Amino acid sequence: MSNLFNDAKSRILNLPFIRSLTLPLALGLLASIICLVIFAAIAEDLHEPGEEIIFIDIAFAQAFRADSPQALTFYRALSFIGYQGLWIIGVLVALYFVIKKHWLHLGLWVVTLLGGLLLNNVLKLLFARPRPETRLIDVIAYSFPSGHAMMSLIGFGLLTYFLWRATNNAILRIFLVFGSTLLVMLVGISRLALNVHYVSDVLAGFAAGGVWLLSCIIVANRIARVE
Repeated sequence: MSNLFNDAKSRILNLPFIRSLTLPLALGLLASIICLVIFAAIAEDLHEPGEEIIFIDIAFAQAFRADSPQALTFYRALSFIGYQGLWIIGVLVALYFVIKKHWLHLGLWVVTLLGGLLLNNVLKLLFARPRPETRLIDVIAYSFPSGHAMMSLIGFGLLTYFLWRATNNAILRIFLVFGSTLLVMLVGISRLALNVHYVSDVLAGFAAGGVWLLSCIIVANRIARVE
């Protein structure tokens, strides 16, 4: 029995994928799986909504709702940065990669952003969740998952990844991670403040965005290794 176990263990450890598994890749896979589990849990609760998720959605909607014209203006600006602003940045970054002839980076950037947009729209159609009735701005798409939350995490997360790899300065790296995380969180909060999403929409958007972003980075790194 011991020999069989050792033989099976040896075969598994000698698989090409396992042998090439680095620590960053393993952490990326783990984080992607965690995000997928979170999204699945929220989606399951949405399919059969209980009192808990309804209570949480209502509580967060009341806590973050913009209650003044100044707050409304502020959160609308954040919401713009998290989506329309992201696509403006997306075009500029794509042009930079074209000028520098960084084709792998360009491919990763374009596929990740456009693929994320497509995935978000497919999920919205699949779940077809109506938006809150008391929203403060007009929107027409379905609510789940939040496109702003998902795309801001994907776009600013990938931009942070590129900038992280471009520098070895530890302080700058910390600033990049902290700044991008704060911005993405504020974009998510802005959607609650404008009452166009439930908190479950926003969290699911972050989770789905995390799965897609990490998957694209992992695949791109595998392609780079082959080349």
